[in-house]
Amino acid sequence: MILQPGDKVAIIAPAGQLPEADGRLMEMAARVLEEWGLDVTIRAECVHHLYLAGTDCARAAHLHGALADPATRAIFAARGGYGVMRLFRYLDSSLAPAQKILVGYSDITALHLAVRKLWPRVESIHGPNIASLEFLGSEPAVEANRRSLHRALFESAYEVDAPVEFLRPGTASGPLCGGCLSLFAGALGSRFAPETEGSILFLEDVGEAPYRIDRLLVQLRNAGLFTNVAGVVFGAMHKCFDGINDLRDIILDVLADYAFPIAFGLAAGHGETNTALLLEAAATLDGASGRFRQRRAR
Repeated sequence: MILQPGDKVAIIAPAGQLPEADGRLMEMAARVLEEWGLDVTIRAECVHHLYLAGTDCARAAHLHGALADPATRAIFAARGGYGVMRLFRYLDSSLAPAQKILVGYSDITALHLAVRKLWPRVESIHGPNIASLEFLGSEPAVEANRRSLHRALFESAYEVDAPVEFLRPGTASGPLCGGCLSLFAGALGSRFAPETEGSILFLEDVGEAPYRIDRLLVQLRNAGLFTNVAGVVFGAMHKCFDGINDLRDIILDVLADYAFPIAFGLAAGHGETNTALLLEAAATLDGASGRFRQRRAR
């Protein structure tokens, strides 16, 4: 689905709190959406709970309210941080929301996983959390992030055609599944554990040392998540490097005895550029041209 000017949308804060210094970012984000012609409602607490944007029950209630409102066509996460997995036990599987879009990444990966299982009519866009400096500002990369998300929301022919580095060659196609690697690992064993069979699996993270990336990938491997994927593409893995280990070598070592193509460096997720990706939509890894491609089905 795509949005139209005049559509009602909601901003929620299902994870971490906005630091006091960033208090104006929520209002700034709402103004950007209003400039896009959208009717914006903010569903978020005014007070924090620990390092969270409200208690678990309050944050879950705001999410449920946005889902249950038939007029709300899209739900935007204010920021990531931590907290969505604390909501798993509160999520109401009896809700039957109308078709709408959920936008976010990082900790919102956990919410995308839950939506896929509980509310399949809700479409997921892996894209910027909007009360953030990666979405608000005048730097070229920030402006590119806004353009990408705007196009993903409003253009029926939205497509991504991005260069990637192939660590193992090949061509593969399948529905795009993925998000933040540490959240994928954290969801294992829950009712919202990832299902990856036949997919192009996208994994990215930030600030994790190479040995920790190794551990997370081994955890996914031991859980069988790589067994039947069509291909794997990693993001830029922002700040996941050290001066000794080559993260690419670690990835190839952990995934050595699989045959699928492996690509690296997709400009989505944590990092300067956060291209909007359509989760569950068809995607292709093309080793011959060194490209990742995705296009919304008309």
